[in-house]
Amino acid sequence: MADKYECTLDKASILKAREELHEIPEERLGALQTFKDWIQQQPWLKTPTDSKFLINFLRAKKFSQLEARGLLERYWVRRNKYADWCKGIDPADSQNLNILRDSLSYIPLPGRDKNGRKVVMTRLGQIDTNGKSYSYDQLIRACLPVFDTILRDENVQVNGLVMLMDFTGATIKLQSWMGLENSRKQMDLVQKAYPARIKQINYYNTGVVFEAVFGMIRQFISEKISSRIKIHGQSMVSVYEQVDMSVLPVEYLPDDYKGPSAGSIKDIVENFIRNELLEPKNLAFLRDLYNGPYGVDMIKKPKDDEPQASFRKLNVA
Repeated sequence: MADKYECTLDKASILKAREELHEIPEERLGALQTFKDWIQQQPWLKTPTDSKFLINFLRAKKFSQLEARGLLERYWVRRNKYADWCKGIDPADSQNLNILRDSLSYIPLPGRDKNGRKVVMTRLGQIDTNGKSYSYDQLIRACLPVFDTILRDENVQVNGLVMLMDFTGATIKLQSWMGLENSRKQMDLVQKAYPARIKQINYYNTGVVFEAVFGMIRQFISEKISSRIKIHGQSMVSVYEQVDMSVLPVEYLPDDYKGPSAGSIKDIVENFIRNELLEPKNLAFLRDLYNGPYGVDMIKKPKDDEPQASFRKLNVA
């Protein structure tokens, strides 16, 4: 179904998109239409074609049509390959919502930092590594729609994400619960297939458990992402140097802090679920994304369909 694209970028993000992503407002719609036209001509590729979804792939690849095509292909190849994580999900299902509410382990913080980036917190010590409440696969299936919701925000598409990984309370059981294969799959999906600009990863309360987990996953971390990792030990002061205090939950702020905060963790999660995850239009998009007839059939893809050069658009006369 055709949709009318309306840009929701703020002024600072429009400027950053132009400078960093080669996004020229006057050419944006033409670039989107070129991308859509190409998709319609590919019998081997079935994907949603709403503008807010597709423009993220263009932004992730700095408006190179060929690179955006490749990323979209990888996105659906991985979602087919990891169907146990990416297919048949209803984000409003009570089991998924209970995992988000009860674990309070995966938390997109409200607002954005001074650089326009979205901060996402993962509290690894809150995960039920005994497997009594949920399995690793079930946790991923609950969290992926959250990630997809975050990436619907155009300002996040441009400014990117900051991850804050808190190991407080984590035990060595976390390493075996995650496992080598699950870690490989997760890194493969997020790094190679998602149109996400991960600008920084912060590790807090690092110790023996962190060393064990990081030692397991570091082989799967790209050089680009590795260069953006910050390890803070037990110092929240060090974290504050990278993550604005104003976007953090009150539980992570000093008792004598009087400035703005993101509120309590429980309220943050509940507000996100109610106002963003389950927002009717977003929920409809997610249900379609996870249950629609989408994917790739590589048998139908022409063998000679290989890019010869990069280009920004093909909508010129």
